[in-house]
Amino acid sequence: LLYNAGMVAGPYFEGQLAQRLYDILGGRAAAASMLSLAGAYLAVIAAVQALRAVKRFYVRRFANNTSRNMRHMLYNSLVNTPAGQPAEALGSVMTKAVADVDACTEGMRKFTTELFDTGVVLVAYLTMLFVYDWRLALLCMIFTPVSYVCAELMKKPVQRAGAAYKKAASALSAATLDR
Repeated sequence: LLYNAGMVAGPYFEGQLAQRLYDILGGRAAAASMLSLAGAYLAVIAAVQALRAVKRFYVRRFANNTSRNMRHMLYNSLVNTPAGQPAEALGSVMTKAVADVDACTEGMRKFTTELFDTGVVLVAYLTMLFVYDWRLALLCMIFTPVSYVCAELMKKPVQRAGAAYKKAASALSAATLDR
């Protein structure tokens, strides 16, 4: 949460730096005041990047622990299967299940990251915009529903391409197995 809220600090300080430069060029501020503002900007950005590294570490750790636990349960259930099942079917099931575990943990990691990186930062940006100018904030909010509509329109072609990819990968795997 600190990292995502800190993401608002970058645009805030960049605006302050631009305003200070404008004031310096207009003779309303001393050039030395830019140094302290730039130093504060660098310190805040360094802190935000440090928080980003910590966040990424713990999200990866969460995904790795989840993957390890799911694989442990999967291997345990595969090892304890009845002896009458053919080895070929068991290998196929194991390959598909491991791929499913990888896809599941990657999805969980991305969902967790996107929930915070998109949701919290979006709320922080909107709050900052509403504090500055509510009309500008409302104008900026128009683009979010438009992007959702575009994403919905792209869903079918992406699903078709994904299904075609899986079909081709299956044919390739079958041909490789035949060889």
